[in-house]
Amino acid sequence: MVPSVVPGRRCQAEHMSRKVLLLQGHPDASTVHLGHSLAQAYARGAQAGGHEVRFIRIAELEFSLLLSKAVWDAQAVPAVLQPAQDAIQWADHIVLFFPLWLGGMPALTQGFLEQVLRPGFALARSSQGHLGVKLLKVARRASS
Repeated sequence: MVPSVVPGRRCQAEHMSRKVLLLQGHPDASTVHLGHSLAQAYARGAQAGGHEVRFIRIAELEFSLLLSKAVWDAQAVPAVLQPAQDAIQWADHIVLFFPLWLGGMPALTQGFLEQVLRPGFALARSSQGHLGVKLLKVARRASS
């Protein structure tokens, strides 16, 4: 059996505190579901490991869904979602919890991601006009 940690050497990750953002994507905020319990357990484990944890409960936010590409391209993110963008920018590690509905994520969760991950925040256009420049990755690398 190979030991998971070499004696005398400590894993660098053991000493790195991470900023963890938990996105709770269950669209029903009226009761506790399995995903809520899983997110709470994840948060307890992360905090016990010395990490800072923040939550966003998507079902508690009131925002409109995007209805056209023109709105996605040109209009500002709803003010209620600005703190979500700030939290995403803050995080080193993001975990998204959601139930599978008809084989995918609930529409509210998808709508949240469409709203917050807009051009100018998560993506930018390349010199050829394609959405391909990953701003969050670039911002994280620049601040490290």
